[in-house]
Amino acid sequence: MKTIETNSAAMSEATPAEATTRGAAVYALVLLMIIYVLNFLDRTVITILIDPIKHDYHLSDKAMGFISGFGFVTFYSILAAPVARWADRGNRRSIITWGLVIWSGMTAFAGIARNALELTLSRFGVGVGEAAGTAPSTSMISDFFPGAKRQTAMAVYQLGPVIGGSLGAFIGGWVNQRYGWHDAFLVAGVPGLLVALLFRLSVQEPARGRSEIKRVDTGQQSLRETLRFMLRQRCYMILLLGFCFTTFTQFGLGIWVAPFLGRIHHLTSKDLGTFIGSIRFWAGLGGTLIGGYLSDWTGRRNVRWRIYVSAICSILACPGVLLFAFSHSLFWCAVGFTIVSAAAPVHVGPIVAVSHSVVKIGMRAFATSVIYLLSELLGLGLGPFLIGVFNDHYRARLGVEVIRYSVSTAAFTTLVGGLLFSLAARWLERDMARTVEG
Repeated sequence: MKTIETNSAAMSEATPAEATTRGAAVYALVLLMIIYVLNFLDRTVITILIDPIKHDYHLSDKAMGFISGFGFVTFYSILAAPVARWADRGNRRSIITWGLVIWSGMTAFAGIARNALELTLSRFGVGVGEAAGTAPSTSMISDFFPGAKRQTAMAVYQLGPVIGGSLGAFIGGWVNQRYGWHDAFLVAGVPGLLVALLFRLSVQEPARGRSEIKRVDTGQQSLRETLRFMLRQRCYMILLLGFCFTTFTQFGLGIWVAPFLGRIHHLTSKDLGTFIGSIRFWAGLGGTLIGGYLSDWTGRRNVRWRIYVSAICSILACPGVLLFAFSHSLFWCAVGFTIVSAAAPVHVGPIVAVSHSVVKIGMRAFATSVIYLLSELLGLGLGPFLIGVFNDHYRARLGVEVIRYSVSTAAFTTLVGGLLFSLAARWLERDMARTVEG
């Protein structure tokens, strides 16, 4: 009886501290998600403005594909891995803060760009700043939340692209219609400077490995050891490949949605903002949250379902892309876009969370950066550019309808990505065991 009373007292004394820790973790997660909102707001606001910019600067689709895609991803790809290695050793809170200041400032700079060169330079700057965003943030989240809750936490974090993409559509469409595209960039960029100050002053850097149930090695490995370990993790490598394909669908298609709707269905800038922003928000919100919850819930019964949910959703996005691209009715086009917006983003949070389970703690930020580096180089860089090249090359033969065929390529990539995810699940348990054993 005395033992029970002692244990009860200890539990009651521990509860406030545990509640404080949980509260701090949830607060940090919400603020990191808001930063990710600004990340995608600043990254994607240009997608609504492609045709107005093209008209003002007399550019081709290929040039706009380069500015919107490679213009961002060039310096992002150069800096993502070095910044992630820094994040695996240094203070992630400070890295994220300064990254947010840089990418917000460079987005605002796009608002005063006088020519295509200055606009491209601003996109380079956004890429520099955002290289310090995702990898350090996901590393912090994995230290705030244990493995059993990590898929849900990552899904909440992944609301950032959903909300940010929606805000980018609304701000880009409505501000451009009333004031012009220069002011749309200014409105998108300024809020990040205030959020950077709040984050720096109110969030604490978590201890590495604090959320792990078992005692694990939190030491740092050399770059050679890190790469060698990651290359031996078959699950991680196949997930990486699948992520490259699904990112083409998200960004290759995503950047050309507004020009597609304007050219095929003749929507105005304001209507584009409402159409894209509303569907992306509600469908993306539901799909991301439900997908993250299902990944956790089914994963407790069979760990492979942490991946299978993402695989199924990626495959379901395939018919959605085709319906969106080839429907002559705006209603059925909206249905297709809703399917894509709900299903395509589901995989991001769970797959990143799974990748953290198959690499060592000291490799998490770097492993995330490699996923985003390669996938965004191919998906965000090459995807919009190739679609632009396709449009320019076949426009004489197909006319305005050419964009239907160029964006429909995203159906193939999301299908292949989903199949690769399902294949990666075969090695998940083995690779998780190897991570713990070393």
